[in-house]
Amino acid sequence: MAEAFEIGKLVDALRAAAAEEGAAQAVQALLTHTMADPDWVAAGIPGYAENDVILHEDETVSIWHCRFTPGKTVPAHDHRVSAVIGVYAGRERNDFFESDGKGGLRRSSQTEVTPGDVLAIGPSAIHSVTCISEEPCCGIHVYLGNLTETERSLFDPDTGEALAFTMENYEMLQRTDQG
Repeated sequence: MAEAFEIGKLVDALRAAAAEEGAAQAVQALLTHTMADPDWVAAGIPGYAENDVILHEDETVSIWHCRFTPGKTVPAHDHRVSAVIGVYAGRERNDFFESDGKGGLRRSSQTEVTPGDVLAIGPSAIHSVTCISEEPCCGIHVYLGNLTETERSLFDPDTGEALAFTMENYEMLQRTDQG
């Protein structure tokens, strides 16, 4: 019988991977191996009350459990550190953006992430996330740095204007699909 998934063991392993020479590749390989059985991961995840839970954070790595509710769109934002995201439930669409050369943004690409998928995002990427499934989209997000201490930006979807990443700006820019 297979050993039950334990979030604490994954956090410890991710912390060790983040300290390696090729941290982004090591974290991606570990999450790819872990998410190969998304049902196993889902069965072992605690019932977190909050949508965003910081599992560990120090100067080297931030490890979060994130849940996006159906129809919600997280505003376009940057991380300014590399990120690796492993999804174990639901489906999310990531829209990536780049400068339009006129002070705004244009969508440059889009990808869907489904249970078992792992998405690596570079430090200069700008993206938004939309939960496109009828159930919440849940995953483990690993940021190679102290995310809560990193000066980041949100981007107005209508103007492309960069705003400071604050909770007030985040709430103002968040969208919900009405249809």
